[in-house]
Amino acid sequence: MRLPAFQKTATARVVARFLAAMAVGVIGGGLFALAGAPLPWVLGSMAACAAASLMGLPIAAGPATRRPMAAVVGVVLGSAFHPGLLAVAQQWWLPLVTLPLFLLAAAFLCVLWFRKVAGFDHATAYFAGMPGGIAEMVVMGAERGADERIVGLIHGARIMLVVFILPFVIRHFHAAPDVAGGAIASTSVVPGLDLLVWGGVSIVAGLIIGRALRLPAWHLMGPLLVSAVLHAGGTTDFRVPIWLLALAQVGLGATIGCRFRGLSLKAFARILLLAAGSTAILLLLTFAWAVTLGRLAGLDIGLLALAYSPGGLAEMSMVALSLALEPGVVIVLHLARVVFVLIGAPLAFRNRSSEELAS
Repeated sequence: MRLPAFQKTATARVVARFLAAMAVGVIGGGLFALAGAPLPWVLGSMAACAAASLMGLPIAAGPATRRPMAAVVGVVLGSAFHPGLLAVAQQWWLPLVTLPLFLLAAAFLCVLWFRKVAGFDHATAYFAGMPGGIAEMVVMGAERGADERIVGLIHGARIMLVVFILPFVIRHFHAAPDVAGGAIASTSVVPGLDLLVWGGVSIVAGLIIGRALRLPAWHLMGPLLVSAVLHAGGTTDFRVPIWLLALAQVGLGATIGCRFRGLSLKAFARILLLAAGSTAILLLLTFAWAVTLGRLAGLDIGLLALAYSPGGLAEMSMVALSLALEPGVVIVLHLARVVFVLIGAPLAFRNRSSEELAS
């Protein structure tokens, strides 16, 4: 069946804007790599695309264009799992048990910030302050009367700030080399047969499973799950080529940067300042929690900070990989965070609303 001419034109425009965003992202990533920044292809792409978006350049990278990149990142994160991870994970029961308490404290403080300081209405402040994923909070908020654009922009700005700040802070305390393209990626230009077979299985089967199980961020979590099972079980030990990993990271950074498309500088500055306030609250709470638990349980404080950090699962896991820290722990705790917020946030909002109506 042939597509109408206007649909072909619209599709071509979307593709052209995405390719332009990737080009801008590659330039930004290359500059950050030359400067020796941690996670340069994500940070550089994000900064360059945010600047280009605010300048009104015709670039775009939305959820649909993000999914192939997220699938590749999912496969890479899954390849970081290994047969000895279970023994390591058993040492992390205390951070997992105390995670709900951390989330309650983080949500309370951030909702209070957006309600009292930003002046948002109850629903918008509530879902802007929840430490959950962007897509889930936007959808939940819109269904309950929140301003979905503000919720999305606040979460996008928060992730951008965390991704920019945390790698530098963690690297300051961890004098570890940036190995994002070493231990988890192959320097081979041409993919090997093992990668083509098992990498293809991880992506195809992962996307099917993730969609069927309705996993949060299914286009990332599905491939991650399949890749993790294959690597942890010793079935394969394939590595994604470093150029493909860098391209996927550019795509992730571009998606974050392009969220600010259409905003004026004044509106962007206001969103950024409000998000900076909540981000400061979250990071202070994160490091206080990480230091306390680290000293009580004898765990790595830097790894705890990443595991509890208010950034995205993919971004924080990539930071862990780039700093030679154990990404499996970060993935498990961030996934638990997403699940806890997905279950708890709507229930708590419903209870709060009922109390307000009753009073």
